[in-house]
Amino acid sequence: MRELYNKILNNLEKVDFQAIWKGFDKYNFALYNSKEVYFEDKIIPWDERFIGNTSIKYEDNYIAIWDVEHDFLNDGNEDIDILTSNLIHEMFHAYQCENKETRFPRDLVTLDYPDDAHNLCLKYEENKILSKAFNESNLIVKKELIEKFYSIRMKRQQIIGDMSKCEHLSETAEGMAEYVGTMALKQLSEKKYIERMQKYSEYLHNFSPLQLDIRKISYYSGAVFLVTAHDLGINFEHPLSGQEKTVFEIITENLECVETDDIQLETELIEKAVDENKAYKKDLIDNFMQSSDRIAIKGDFHISGYDPMNMIKLDNKILCKTFISLTNQNTKEKIIYMGETLLDMQANETDKVICFYR
Repeated sequence: MRELYNKILNNLEKVDFQAIWKGFDKYNFALYNSKEVYFEDKIIPWDERFIGNTSIKYEDNYIAIWDVEHDFLNDGNEDIDILTSNLIHEMFHAYQCENKETRFPRDLVTLDYPDDAHNLCLKYEENKILSKAFNESNLIVKKELIEKFYSIRMKRQQIIGDMSKCEHLSETAEGMAEYVGTMALKQLSEKKYIERMQKYSEYLHNFSPLQLDIRKISYYSGAVFLVTAHDLGINFEHPLSGQEKTVFEIITENLECVETDDIQLETELIEKAVDENKAYKKDLIDNFMQSSDRIAIKGDFHISGYDPMNMIKLDNKILCKTFISLTNQNTKEKIIYMGETLLDMQANETDKVICFYR
């Protein structure tokens, strides 16, 4: 792992951070596995502070961390440039935290995103148009497509109201970080940059269950949206501290709404996918509960940490696939549970747990 760490350090020296986002620079980082955590100047035993790929506060400083055991050495894609760009994504989260960014995703609220087929039909068309705008070389046509994308989104906002903010916030926090990481990848390898952006573009254009996972699809739509805006010469760099506007609002403030009556909605496809998604969630939860040795722990708990990319919700139940951190509201004890955990949520609450199953 030391050799890997040094290769990343060498790669980071090749990146012009200021050219990507003014004020942003390299942060310290840690690579870890289930036993050890590697820093530039030391190795420490693994502990529960190091979970997932993210930014954490370590010894009063924000750092980026990456699980190389599960998300590098075992993923079949051991590419130093890709890993470097992913760490820069997490470094940008450190930069956001240090600058008191407030526009982070409402992950637990987003789990309640409505299964409104008409809205999801429009969203899929919106994603396809964004993909087309990214791939368009004619700047006049590219701008027309972005304005169409913007217009459909404003129409959707009338359907789902404030829930649209969940998309905007995810695109802001994750979209900006992925944009920064991707532009760093472009400096390291033009070829790998093109391959990544084409993959993200295809995620938006080709229908799959990902289209219904708002948290995950916003990650890709945010990145593609920002790269497309950059290609159009739209300046969206801004100080993070005290900023309330989402990056979607910043980019579109000078765009105009255009006619969208010519779009053809794939209603049958989306309605079928919505039904299949509900059935899929039900099967996962039912299969989890079928184990005879499940233990129910009742109480008054608060969700204090989670993996947003690996959670599903159906009615008042949330299945956490990788880990969950719960705080006992009576004792204030915080415990992290690794592996699958099923939460029974208090009705009409996003973070209050009345029972969980292990």
